[in-house]
Amino acid sequence: MPQISAKSQPATKTSGKERTLHLFTLCAFAVTQPLLEALSHQTVYLHDQQFGWFEIGALLFVLMVVIPIGVIGADKVFRLLSTKLHGRGRNTVMIFLMSLVILSLLRPYIPDNRFTWIGFTGVLAPAAALGCSCLLASVYERRQWLRQWLTLTSIGVILSPALFLMNYERSRLKETTVDAAVPAKNPVPIVFLIFDEFSGNTLVNDQLEIDSRRFPQFARLAGISTWYRNATTVSPRTEFAIPAILSGRFPVVEHPATAAEYPGNLLQLIEATRSFEMVVFEPVTRLCPESVIHRRIPEHSVKKKCWDLFAALVTVYPRLILSSDTPVWFPEIPRQWFGVPSEEDLLAKIIETKTGLIRYPGSEGRDHQQKHFLSFLSPSETPRFCFFHTVLPHYPWTFLASGEQYLSEFATRPYPLGARGGLGENWDNDPPTVIRNEFRYRQQVGYVDRFIGQVLDRLESAGLLERCLLIVTADHGVSFHPGHSRRLPDADNLSDILSVPLFVKLPGQLTGATDDRNIESVDLMPTIAQVIGIPLPEPIDGSSALCEARRPRKTLYYQGAMTVCEPDVRGRVDSIRRQQQLYGTKELDSMPASAASHSDWHGRSIADFIVDERTIPVELHDSFGRDMESEFSSDSTIVPRFISGIFDAQEFSNSPVEIVLTIDGIVRDTSKTTLVSYQGHGFEFLITESMAPGSVGKVELFVVDSKPSEVRLRRIKVEDRDPQE
Repeated sequence: MPQISAKSQPATKTSGKERTLHLFTLCAFAVTQPLLEALSHQTVYLHDQQFGWFEIGALLFVLMVVIPIGVIGADKVFRLLSTKLHGRGRNTVMIFLMSLVILSLLRPYIPDNRFTWIGFTGVLAPAAALGCSCLLASVYERRQWLRQWLTLTSIGVILSPALFLMNYERSRLKETTVDAAVPAKNPVPIVFLIFDEFSGNTLVNDQLEIDSRRFPQFARLAGISTWYRNATTVSPRTEFAIPAILSGRFPVVEHPATAAEYPGNLLQLIEATRSFEMVVFEPVTRLCPESVIHRRIPEHSVKKKCWDLFAALVTVYPRLILSSDTPVWFPEIPRQWFGVPSEEDLLAKIIETKTGLIRYPGSEGRDHQQKHFLSFLSPSETPRFCFFHTVLPHYPWTFLASGEQYLSEFATRPYPLGARGGLGENWDNDPPTVIRNEFRYRQQVGYVDRFIGQVLDRLESAGLLERCLLIVTADHGVSFHPGHSRRLPDADNLSDILSVPLFVKLPGQLTGATDDRNIESVDLMPTIAQVIGIPLPEPIDGSSALCEARRPRKTLYYQGAMTVCEPDVRGRVDSIRRQQQLYGTKELDSMPASAASHSDWHGRSIADFIVDERTIPVELHDSFGRDMESEFSSDSTIVPRFISGIFDAQEFSNSPVEIVLTIDGIVRDTSKTTLVSYQGHGFEFLITESMAPGSVGKVELFVVDSKPSEVRLRRIKVEDRDPQE
């Protein structure tokens, strides 16, 4: 009997049960695992929404049963249809699932539009995933090893939900009640201000002193407090930096920012003394003890909770597998996913002058948040502990140093222009664009400086300034180095990200001092405890700033890694020198010349240029985020000093476009556009007081159409839009 060689043996067929198991496995890796992993990281979302076991059980039932059964049904339909197409399309569903798995594996390594071609990564990744999936489906039909591998990995069908349930159970941990503490020995009024994304280097001039001309109120504060010039953060992430400040512990393990995970934190200790009236503004973390929360968001029905949970995950999923420059429409992620109440819930909450926890949405209504906080800086029978974490001068940048708001917080881009990455934190290697962003940030620092003056004035008028403990700091710094991250440290930006402002005014202190010792953010909690005379519940990493002994090194923790550096952080002097070179001795609202594409044109009349009669249609927006004509409107308290727009990328072959801005026929600014994902080329202009004192006149924009022999300008016209859009 003739022998059949191994090569000529027919491929073994997959049984129906085996194929069903493999489809369940692929569903687990393609959909269930990415979604559950993303949800497990949103501890604040889970904390706020108060999902019960019914909602979580419904989610797991849909992910583990409903979706796989639907996929199996679709697979049977395609296999049945394939019999009429000579076997073509038999593995359509399997190829689709394999593509999703590959995309989810590739997503962490896909840059967000770092290439010149618009949508390059967003198109290349799905194409590569589809090609690989077709190959794998062919191998699946012909080779036993791939089917065996899918059978072995089918444990993921159960493992992924099991791991999620473990994390979910942890998120449901109840807050540990601090044992009744003895009253504070020195219950003085406490005002504790924490700003967000604020590098201490920003405040320093080339003499390593507070720049009193640009930031006079911080200089005033330094005159009555101790300025810790070498203060640094221990984490570049707010959700870990704030708990480190309030717990005095290094974020070696990145626990969720909830009271249950940080027992004995400062807010709990202060409340337990019963010596203070608590006023807590906590927009991002959830460390405030339950006893301080007077009003809560109303409980929703189980049906609405399930609907909200599924709706949120549907909007999140495309971002887990596709890069941001994929030329498709991404649904908007609900505000609650980021710990921000919905508008419906926000209206249901009490936002009035009363003590306790006051939880505003982070970057919305920041001017109102400040006014609300200032109202608490008044005499009271019981000393007040006033804690104010504000998302300033953090992006979005919407305020001038004068205190005026030039851009609606609802009309801003999700990320700064010229920033890429999943969180918009990677700067393009485009110095002028990055400088313009830094300039707007510095304007907002000027706005913060103005607020510091209001705090000092209010404390002084209330008779609290001399006898209070006043602490002003920030959670972490920020960097504006082209080609580097805004928040993630490297050798070039470490100094700016580590550095935070820190001013401590002790009760009775009236004269200023500068301290260059190694102080880290974990030292603030024990400092407060020492001043008011309360014992710490357990050993912590920080030590009071009032103690002479200091740690020999600085540390920064991020994603389980630790960066160690000398107390005199390398690059600090270079960073401050760079500021001096850019901004020199100019006023705070004077844009550096290096941010302009043609600073030599500024001040010239438009009559000096050849203006082409042809216009260019562009989608323009004003300070309110609305489509606009060539002149601003002014029907709001927002001052009309900001204009942005987007060009169709194909109109200019993906090349940067140079824009000229004129006010009443005089050139005031020039800039080149920056690639904005697959949408096109974006630009932004901030019209400062130095450009147009008083009210802004007639604003016009022109595109520079340069040729070797001459420079022509083409007027920009608002793009015609469908009125039904």
